[in-house]
Amino acid sequence: MTKLFKPVLALSLLLVMMSGCKKDEFTTSGTLKVTFANHPSDLTVVITPAENSQIAITDWLNLDSKGTLIHDLNIGNYVLISSSATTYFSKVGFQIRAGKTTVINFDENNSGHAQ
Repeated sequence: MTKLFKPVLALSLLLVMMSGCKKDEFTTSGTLKVTFANHPSDLTVVITPAENSQIAITDWLNLDSKGTLIHDLNIGNYVLISSSATTYFSKVGFQIRAGKTTVINFDENNSGHAQ
């Protein structure tokens, strides 16, 4: 009986340990949050891959009434291009990391800074 007891005990412990394990969640996306200190009413934003700024991966994105934009993206390197008929905004390169939020703030001089 002791010969059978040890394998059964080992198997029982293994089953208990395996049942307590959760599958790790794997995410391949992150969030971009952009804020503008000055935001003209015609301000729109487009996002392109860093490797080729001639290809837009989003349609023109509009801001909310507070001058904020939140958009989910796959992990990677991107360029944010802001456009207004009356105001110049600099292009900003940024990186999206899995499960993280990348923040870009445009100051009073319309200069963007990624964090």
